[in-house]
Amino acid sequence: MAGGLTFGGKRELLARGLLWSGASFLLSRLPARDSLLVLNYHRIGNAEDDLFDPGVFSATAEQFDNQIAYLKRRLSLVTLDEALAFLDGTIKETTRRCRVLITFDDGYLDNYEIAYPILRSHGAQGVFFLATSMVGSCELPWWDRIAYLVKTARRRQFSLRYPAELSIDIDKNGLTKSLTAILKLYKRPDNSNSEQFIRELAEAGEGEEPPGTLRRFLNWDEAREMTGGGMAIGSHTHSHTVLSQLDPERQYEELSKSRAIIKKHLGADADTIAYPVGRKSSFTSRTQILARDAGYRAAFSSYGGTNVRGKTSPYNVKRIKMVGQSWSRFRVRTAVFRSTSSYCP
Repeated sequence: MAGGLTFGGKRELLARGLLWSGASFLLSRLPARDSLLVLNYHRIGNAEDDLFDPGVFSATAEQFDNQIAYLKRRLSLVTLDEALAFLDGTIKETTRRCRVLITFDDGYLDNYEIAYPILRSHGAQGVFFLATSMVGSCELPWWDRIAYLVKTARRRQFSLRYPAELSIDIDKNGLTKSLTAILKLYKRPDNSNSEQFIRELAEAGEGEEPPGTLRRFLNWDEAREMTGGGMAIGSHTHSHTVLSQLDPERQYEELSKSRAIIKKHLGADADTIAYPVGRKSSFTSRTQILARDAGYRAAFSSYGGTNVRGKTSPYNVKRIKMVGQSWSRFRVRTAVFRSTSSYCP
């Protein structure tokens, strides 16, 4: 979840080249592929204004507003029900089009304060996947705790040994690269003791204990207002634990408990879930079966990929993570996907 809103590198240069050459315009004139593009946002705002993980900031308010306006104008924004009907083949329409579904993970307060008003102003639906233990809380989730410990580390070189060996050199590799490596280590399926991981990180790097914060996550009243305003609510499990780190019984508890809590507070079933982290290693084939058994109609990953009718598992609907998207790259990538169903460069 590290990264921040910085733009550069070979892919950025390629995207600018395609945009300036007119290639992306030519792609936009080709017939659209019959497909579903699911975009995965987390936070909307300025990473520089936050003490914790910069990688959960997907866009500023202005960038997000521009992106939604562009998608509405150039592609086809759809609701959750329309997206699922496309995937399960119950949709009636015959027109081939590239559908785009907007989703958010975690339920940060800025989802309600910034993203929701922007979506509503465009008449677009967002799907907000909530980790029910964090709703309305001041809790610092594990990725924010890790980021703060790395940002405040007094030792710039140190090693981690759990769940595998990792050498860190913040001065040599920089904060972003170092934080990315540490978060990758945390997300491994063999990390079965998250508290041990964070404790060893604090000791090895000599980072500061994170401070208390104001409320960071939207509450149930705000979630009800959002559903009344046309948004959809899904589950992101109860505690946002990486499911592949848990045995099947605990996985099922995370899946079913969050669904029951959402039903209790919002009076409606959560038919969809987004797997925490969403990488290929973050859930298993057994997880997908458990999600079905817990009553979910569909489940979303977030490691990229194409969603085509008849070729997408309802328990592995693929999403594209929105991090560090320049305006040039955003337009080129959506134009490429519209015509080819491949989200690149």
